[in-house]
Amino acid sequence: MSTRHPPQRWAVIVAWGAFLSTLPSAVWRLLMLNGVLPGTADLQRLHAGEEGYVWGLSIVQVLAGVLALGLVQGWGERVGGIRINRWVPVVLGTLGGLAVTWLFTISMTTQILTGHRPDQYTVHDGPLALMMACYLPILLWGPLLLAAVAGYWRRRRR
Repeated sequence: MSTRHPPQRWAVIVAWGAFLSTLPSAVWRLLMLNGVLPGTADLQRLHAGEEGYVWGLSIVQVLAGVLALGLVQGWGERVGGIRINRWVPVVLGTLGGLAVTWLFTISMTTQILTGHRPDQYTVHDGPLALMMACYLPILLWGPLLLAAVAGYWRRRRR
């Protein structure tokens, strides 16, 4: 962590929020894929043959969430002892934040509101409520990431 300018408390909170918002849906997806969640057998069959994609998506999602923590941790300012130019995290974080805001907060919400559910109506009742509860936090990922980038930029600007 930069000792000259430690991260703002609010920036630490939103960076952790951005990371934590990626976990529930990724874990739910992997549990569903492995047949652990009751009421998701039809969805599991729907994704038969896509196990690598689902695992990869979940891993990339969580690793991208971890990068948000780099905005408030020392390891996010240096790679191998070399200081990272402050614009790299700002530009990449902003692009990433806009992308996940579009994908999850805007596009996914719009699709659901217009009757296009990602589960193709294969999950019902209690399992559907659990799925929704696990996917709701992902709606915050983009806005929280953008807030964390703003905190990073404010702290690292000249």
